[in-house]
This record gives sequence, structure tokens and C-alpha cells, in this order.
Amino acid sequence: MKSTNRMGDRFRSMLAASAGIELPGCYDVLSAMLLERAGFPAVFMSGYGVAASFLGNPDIGLTSLVETSLLAKNISRSIHVPLVVDADNGYGNEDNVVRTVHELESAGAGAMILEDQVFPKRCGHAANKAVLPLEEYMRKLECALATRETSMCIVARTDALSIDEGILRAKRFHAAGADVTLVDGLPSLEALKRVGDEVPGHKIINLIYGGKTPLLSANELHDLGFKIVLYSTPALYTATHTMIQIMRVLRETGRLDSISEQSVHFKDFQHLIEGGYFSRSGGEALRRALPGAMPATPPQSVSAANPFVPERATQRQHALASLPAE
Repeated sequence: MKSTNRMGDRFRSMLAASAGIELPGCYDVLSAMLLERAGFPAVFMSGYGVAASFLGNPDIGLTSLVETSLLAKNISRSIHVPLVVDADNGYGNEDNVVRTVHELESAGAGAMILEDQVFPKRCGHAANKAVLPLEEYMRKLECALATRETSMCIVARTDALSIDEGILRAKRFHAAGADVTLVDGLPSLEALKRVGDEVPGHKIINLIYGGKTPLLSANELHDLGFKIVLYSTPALYTATHTMIQIMRVLRETGRLDSISEQSVHFKDFQHLIEGGYFSRSGGEALRRALPGAMPATPPQSVSAANPFVPERATQRQHALASLPAE
């Protein structure tokens, strides 16, 4: 390794620890900030979510490396936890994979996922997937592992159509040096148990509401041998559901106050955005240059009662409320 990667090192420490990891999927910078604010120790940049939110496209390989790396850079600069980036199938052949690794390292990613699907690819829980011949994918994976200049982790994913083939491939990925393996779209508890028992090393399981894999609890999945439980779509799906429901009410009533109880307050949102901005490197100088700006509010200092408001602001409000009236 030639260069430092603070988030790569941190993600490796999480892998080495005894506790399991719950990894939620974001689809843009704001959703990544909110997932960190919710207390998750790392965030996954979902290719499925980015295709939907950034391009309005299905997850069929239309997102480019340039778009992925730019968004990864913006997210990694906006959060204080490791970012795991979905790099699809590396956007081409071995040369493309080498560039993908370097771009995502430069973007500050703590880890990236490289899958073995052909182009155009499909969502891991969709039908009609197809994978590369194993040796062709192994060349791509070996290039990714060899070209790294930092401690960024490589997650090797297979979308093999049979459980036997998926286990075979995951074993090869682990033997080649992949930091983590992912057999996606596991359809049954039996399949989960087999992968947990037969595939060595750290493993991810990807859960999607309405997808193929049984929705067991995180503790159950950790006990089955999966170090990381990936919630790739809940942020996207719940945001979609909520926006449709609430905006329908607004359209029907024509009154903004009809949805106020379901809305973030202007000042709370300002605390979230400005506080997050000024908590970044150099933020204190920026805050001094803008009179009246919100104080820096790193995610760990937020109030449990209101996750958008700094703890010290909540304490100040309580103190003021206790003063006698003049």
C-alpha cells in the first residue's frame, strides 16, 4: 500500500472486531448524511439507488464510472464513517477495473464491491441475470486486488444462478485475497446456512424488501456466519413511500400546514445541513466567515430526542425554559 486511506483502515478495523456490521444503503449525499445521523457505523452507496435517484433508470448498467466516482467523492466528504461503494462490474474489462479502483480510492471510499455479472448487468434480486466465465472474472478481481494503492477493501460479489456455483466462486474469491465475499440473491434459509457454513472469511448478506432472501434479523444472520448485513434499499423505498403519501395529501388539501407534523422544521433542517458542513475539515474557519451560521454539529453530538438538533442546543433550550419569567 502506497497511500493512506483512513476510512479503509477504519473499515478493516470493523471487520476485525467481534461485532457484526449493519450497513444501510444511501442513494445521494443527503441520504448518506441521514444514515450516519441515525447511528450506522458505515454507509453503502447503492448502485441500484443511484441509478434510480440520479438518472431515473433501472439498475441495468447505465450508470458510468464518472458518475459513480463523483457521487462517491461528494458523499465521502460529507460523512465521518466509511463509505462502501457499489462499483457494479467494474464498468468494463480489466483496464476499466484498474481505473475504477484508482478513482474510488481517490474519492475516499473505504471499500468497493465488484460483481461478476455480464454487461448489461441486473439488480442482484432480479430475474434473468448472467455471469462471466469464472476465469474471466478472476482476472478482473486479481487486477483490482493488485492495483490498490491504499487499504481500501475489495468485496467480491457473485450473482451465480445456483447455490453450488455461488459457493464455488465465493471460495475462489476468498482464496484470491478478496477482503469480503457476497453471494447475492440467496433464496432460502438452507442457502443462507450453506453459504455461512461453507464459504470462509467475511461475508455479506443483502436484504431487500420484496427480494429473494428471507428477511431474518441481523442477529440471526450474524449467527449464521454473515459479518455484514446489507440493507441496500430501505432508505430509498421508505423515502419513496413517504413522499408519495405526504405529497398526495398536500395536493389534495392545498395547505402546507396539513403535512407539518410529517415534516422537518426549517430550523432543524438548517441545523442538519449547516452543522454538517461546518463540522468538516476547515469548517471552523468557514463558520467564522459567515456571521449567524449554525454551529458545527458532528453526528455523534445530536440529541436523542430530536436527531436534527445538536445536543447542546437542546440542553440550552431546557436551561432557558427553567429560568423564572421576568
